Amino acid sequence: MQPTNLDTPLVDDAAGQVDTSRFLVHLGFEADRLKLRGCPVLVGVSGGADSVSLLRGLHALAQRASLRVVAAHLNHGMRPGVADEDAAWIVELCRRFGIPIVVEQVDVPAYAAEQRLNIEEAARTVRYEFLVRAARARECTHVAVAHTADDQVETVLHHLFRGTGLAGLRGMRPTRPLADGLSLVRPLLQTRRTEVETWLNEIGQDFRTDATNSDQSRTRNRIRHSVLPALERELGASVRDSLLRMAEQANELQTILQNLAGRLLNECLEDETGDLVRLNVEPLSSEPRHLIREVFVELWKRKAWPRQWVGFDDWDRLARLADEGGSATLPGNISATRRGKLLVIRTGAARR
Repeated sequence: MQPTNLDTPLVDDAAGQVDTSRFLVHLGFEADRLKLRGCPVLVGVSGGADSVSLLRGLHALAQRASLRVVAAHLNHGMRPGVADEDAAWIVELCRRFGIPIVVEQVDVPAYAAEQRLNIEEAARTVRYEFLVRAARARECTHVAVAHTADDQVETVLHHLFRGTGLAGLRGMRPTRPLADGLSLVRPLLQTRRTEVETWLNEIGQDFRTDATNSDQSRTRNRIRHSVLPALERELGASVRDSLLRMAEQANELQTILQNLAGRLLNECLEDETGDLVRLNVEPLSSEPRHLIREVFVELWKRKAWPRQWVGFDDWDRLARLADEGGSATLPGNISATRRGKLLVIRTGAARR
């Protein structure tokens, strides 16, 4: 796969105008790096500057990169009237540029109450379920979302404050599996929000502003509007760059740890069924505690057991069990018991 040729002008097909902006050149490189060339891509569009720039940018690159671009918008049912106006605005934007679009509406507050989730968790769950459905319906292989470098900085800080450890300090990955045969990609993850807005201004493209983004009862908004500006005032404008570098380094280290943990898990694995695993803990005896915790994280991933409620203390409890023996009950109705050299881990379904 060849990278976008910087000597070749990028053309916005709808306007018919040459655009050699830094934004589009960089997006072209990212599209190649993420292996989007020749792929059908579903773009999640909220109507904000980031998602509108991603949609317009990929559409501008579509002919040169052999992309088939489809838009998807979910009305979360959380802002009566305004949300309907946002959806109508996005539909009109797509009509104007000839971009197919999938639109759905879900009552997120009702879903949150039913599933006993907070609104942010519920919205995220519903949104990604929708994106998978829409991608399947339009036969797309990739779902593109518009997280920027600024979102990455906020995510790293959020994870730091939550105590998620080295894995959390990596922030968001540029790509990850979303479902069978479907990848999630973030082509703007190395692009600053100011670059996005500058490009939209250059091409005369407006966007919608979500008033909830200023609601500082939400942790991420407090980080964006209060914590980060305070850090920049006290420590200088390089704070964001430093956090991004830390995320890159954490990712490199975490990748090494995951590879080591995967090999160690293979060495420990005695046998398994769908809901039960037996591990020989002897190979773990001389390993550092952090690596042992990563072995259990890797096991949870392979078994597709829920990890959202499993925290550092739970992983550490498993590491202690492997070393000292005993029993423990973990989130998700999963139990672990050491019997001799074997650590037996099973889900609630296995006990019925």
